[in-house]
Amino acid sequence: MAAYTKSLSLWLKYLFMITLITVVISFTAGEIVRVFERNYLEKKVDRQLQSYFQALSSTTIEDVLTEDIPHLETILEQATAHNPELIYVLISNEADVQLASSGQEPSNDSTLTAQYHHTITFEGEVFGSMTLALNKKVLLNEINQHVDQIRYFSAASLLLLGCFSYFLTQYLLLSPLNRINRKLLSINELSLPANPEPEPDNLSELARLNRSVNMLQEVLLAQKEKERRLEIAKKHAEEANKSKTEFIATMSHEIRTPMNIILGSLDILKDEPLSNAANQLTDTAQNAAKLLLSQLNDILDYSRLDANKVTLTNSTFSPTMTAKKVIAIFSAQAAQKNIVLTFNSDISSQTLFIGDEGKISQILTNLIGNAVKFTENGTISLNIINQKNHDATDITFTLKDSGIGIAKGKIDTILVPFVQSDPSFSRRYGGAGMGLAISNKLLAMMGGKLNIQSTLGEGSVFSFQLRLKPDRINREHSALSSTSPTAQQQTLPILLVEDSPSNQLIAKTMLAKYGFQVNTANNGLEAVKAIKSNKFFLVLMDLQMPKMNGLDACSEIRKLTNAKKYVPIVAMTANVSDTDRQRCLSVGMDDFIAKPINKHKMLQVICYWLGRSHLDTNPYRRL
Repeated sequence: MAAYTKSLSLWLKYLFMITLITVVISFTAGEIVRVFERNYLEKKVDRQLQSYFQALSSTTIEDVLTEDIPHLETILEQATAHNPELIYVLISNEADVQLASSGQEPSNDSTLTAQYHHTITFEGEVFGSMTLALNKKVLLNEINQHVDQIRYFSAASLLLLGCFSYFLTQYLLLSPLNRINRKLLSINELSLPANPEPEPDNLSELARLNRSVNMLQEVLLAQKEKERRLEIAKKHAEEANKSKTEFIATMSHEIRTPMNIILGSLDILKDEPLSNAANQLTDTAQNAAKLLLSQLNDILDYSRLDANKVTLTNSTFSPTMTAKKVIAIFSAQAAQKNIVLTFNSDISSQTLFIGDEGKISQILTNLIGNAVKFTENGTISLNIINQKNHDATDITFTLKDSGIGIAKGKIDTILVPFVQSDPSFSRRYGGAGMGLAISNKLLAMMGGKLNIQSTLGEGSVFSFQLRLKPDRINREHSALSSTSPTAQQQTLPILLVEDSPSNQLIAKTMLAKYGFQVNTANNGLEAVKAIKSNKFFLVLMDLQMPKMNGLDACSEIRKLTNAKKYVPIVAMTANVSDTDRQRCLSVGMDDFIAKPINKHKMLQVICYWLGRSHLDTNPYRRL
């Protein structure tokens, strides 16, 4: 039987199923309709009997009271004559004595009649009763006809639907199945043996398709084995990429640590009385070190962007103050080249927005740095304008310079990493050609785009627009301004936690020149012990140290139960990624200074936190 069924075509199977479904559904639908119709009939008959009773009782009440039997019989005969379905009416007085009747009384067990009995009352007093009988035969015949109509209609609809479904299935399923089967057979031809087993003639469409799929299975198993090997190779590549990322992070730390010593030493030397030749050599070495650091930062930033390791860190900031800070970095360099560096903003310094200040500062640094680099003399102007946009503000930054300009055909290429508009620029001006590419990627993350207009020999205009939401809470702006410690701040002890003797020397020398009282600890364990036994108003904490690293040390300090746990802790490390910054903030650090140390930035941070530590009883606050 199974073999016979398997050999049947889909058309015969489909026809059998449609017929069976039609019979079952038609019968079921008819019976369901019958049940609902009977319920409806019972309710209709009850309502009709009650209607007859109301009409007759109101008509015969006076005759019942007077027992006018001839008139009662006349009314009842007229009622049964005008209403054929009303086959029997009986009226009795209050003593249950028959007064009048019309029609033939039905038997009590008749299923074709419905009876209704009710008392006749007037002003709350019973004067008799009435019995009515209604013939249901006509209504039952109507129900049977309706059920038959439903069955015929259901059967016809299902058959039409079945035929339509078959042709639709033939078009959408069976024909494509046959085409798929032919394609599978053509694919399998390359892997079939020299003398393949012939296909039986009595197979159905699905059986033929199943045979083709089975034949293809061997090919797919071989393909799956190839994919498994590719997956292993992909896993090895991902591990290699992870190792590369870890290597880049390690190399960043290892390079920044000696760079911190070099730049720190040069900063200290510049403050010493030196000859003109020595000052010139110091400036040269410092500029070369800063250039090396800038190129290192560009390479690391692009690597993180390329690996999607960079995330946005939104905070409250002032766009105007951020731009002023960046301009201050390049003001001395611009003055040396006789460049007039101007700034204009229609946003107040006190107006705060929510955004990633670090990324915006990095973009402005790249743009202004390029402008200063490629402008021999002339002007550089930075303008900031804002425009309301519903509950946000569109802020446009426009940088215009009178530098060497860019040829029109080269504008698109300068946004490609490692590409400059002229290959000779890397030798003449320095740089790796990555600043604009990094800036464009950062702007894309923030929903912006770098626009460039330039004419060769006449200068360039760089602009971008960001949509930022204003800070509605009007929180305190933590812009750091003071770089000169007060006499009172100089008396507040600072704990420097640093495992490198060279870095200790550089940081301690810098701080001592400004009169700060500095104690040192060589690792996190020593730092925790020092905090427990002494009062410090600020901790400068390295991260990578033996015995206990800076993150664990900060966590231990924050666990202390006395007031010493509220000492401000500032990370001072060569680990400069966004992930490292978030890790520092997550364990309770208050601020972050990147190595190589910028002397002015370090003084700003120290003066800010010493001021809070001196004024507040609980200065600890995460930025």
